[in-house]
Formats: sequence, structure tokens, C-alpha cells
Amino acid sequence: MQTKTREFLTKNGLTQSILARSLGVSTSAISQYLKAVYKGDVAGLEVKINDFMNNYKNKDNVKALKIVQTADLNMAHFILDECIIGNEMAIVFGKPGCGKTTTIKEFVKTHPEAILIEAIPGMQIRSVLSSICEKLGIQSLSNSEIMIVDISNEFKRRESILIIDEAENLTTKTLEAIRRIWDFSNVPTALVGTPALLTNLKGRNGELLQLYSRISGVWEFKGLTDDDFKALFNDSSNDIKAITTHLRRAVNIYKKAVRFAQMKNETINAGHIKSASSMVILG
Repeated sequence: MQTKTREFLTKNGLTQSILARSLGVSTSAISQYLKAVYKGDVAGLEVKINDFMNNYKNKDNVKALKIVQTADLNMAHFILDECIIGNEMAIVFGKPGCGKTTTIKEFVKTHPEAILIEAIPGMQIRSVLSSICEKLGIQSLSNSEIMIVDISNEFKRRESILIIDEAENLTTKTLEAIRRIWDFSNVPTALVGTPALLTNLKGRNGELLQLYSRISGVWEFKGLTDDDFKALFNDSSNDIKAITTHLRRAVNIYKKAVRFAQMKNETINAGHIKSASSMVILG
């Protein structure tokens, strides 16, 4: 059992401390167990470890929904590539749950030079600038003006793209700071968010029109096409599409249906889809 546990940790990139926290035991207990010197309830600990490994395997199987080159993903990536080629500013937006964040993270996987910032509600200008500084590996200062200059100078030195996800959460001052960074450095910049981002980019009183006028590329997520559904959900595509065309909800239904099928050792079918849909908010 010790060998099986070591192989499991190595295969999944987990540490002994992560396993210990998940089981509610001390790291030393796991260490001693793996060395076969644990003096506690070995049988009880092995039951916990075995249950954890089985649950982890099941969870991993359900999570393993392939990334599909949807029409939205391809067009968003095209806009981002154009942004880089022309040192432009661009926006990518769509309704919540349409796949924007997944699309951006897939883009970043093949663009290690990208600086990705994920904004949160209430995030102030200093926090955003500090996050950019941290990703760039430069010392963060308390003065926003100095940080803007330092960030701009660093971007001048490298080939990069600045991407800010959930950008509808940025304050007016922060959006203005992003514009100034682009003006000073000409770094390709992409803002990603919900439709509220478009309104925010103009400012309530038109105070950000200088920023809005600099946007050269735009892609609004259109939703899944019939081909997207087939590529994502295979033979279950029609059953899921009859329930919802919303990407996040469709994926949630599919994952739950897969789990239902696994529990019964069956191939996923319309019954599993229907059962799963009853456990997802569709409105």
C-alpha cells in the first residue's frame, strides 16, 4: 500500500503535506506511514488514503473534458494574435459562463510571454499595478505614478502581451492607468470581461473615451455552434442542447451525467443527462 501511495502522489504531482491536509492528519503521520514506521492506526489510515485516491481518480475522470477549438475560442485567439502583431489594444467579452476564461488560459499556455492578471470586484489601482509588477518581476512601489512608469519601461524591454481577465471589475482610475501603460510602452493589451466592460470603457461621463478610441480589435462570444456541441459532447450533444445552450451549464450537466453513468457502469445516455439537469440551475 505504501508503494501504491507513493506512485499516486508522484503521478498526480501531490505532496505528502497536501495528502495529510486532505485526510485531516499530520504530515509526520504520512511520512512515517510511507516509511512503514507509523505507530498509529495503520488500517484506519489506509482506509482514508484508499478512499482519497479513489475519489481523486473519479474526480479527475469527470474533470477531463477535452478543450475544444470552438468558434468563439478560435476567433478570440485570432483577435489576441492580431493584438500582438499590431501592438494593439483589444477587448474580448461575453456573457458569464460562455468560456472566456478557459479561452484566455488556453491562449496563455502557448504564449509564455503573456502577463495575465485576473481582476476581482473592488480591486483598486495599486493592487492591479502591484500584480503586474509581481508578474514582471520588478519591485512594487507605493506610488502609482512610479509603478506605471516602471511597468511601461519593463514592457518596452520585452516581447509580451498584457491580458486582464474579469476586466469589468477595474475602476475608472485603473482603466486610465492601463491606457497610459499602453501609451508609454505600446505593449499589446487585451481586456476580457462581461458586456459591462464596454460601458465601463467609455466612462460614465465620457472620461475614458481616449481609452475607448484606442481599441482596435473586438470579439463578442456568440455561443456554441452545432459543431461545437458535437465536438464537446459527442453522442450526448442533442440531449444536452435540448436542455441548455449555455456553455458552463452544459458542461456541468455533462460532467454530472458522466458520473451517474460511471456509478452504474453504463454508457452515458439521455437518462443520465436528464437526471444531471435536475441538479443544475438552468434559469
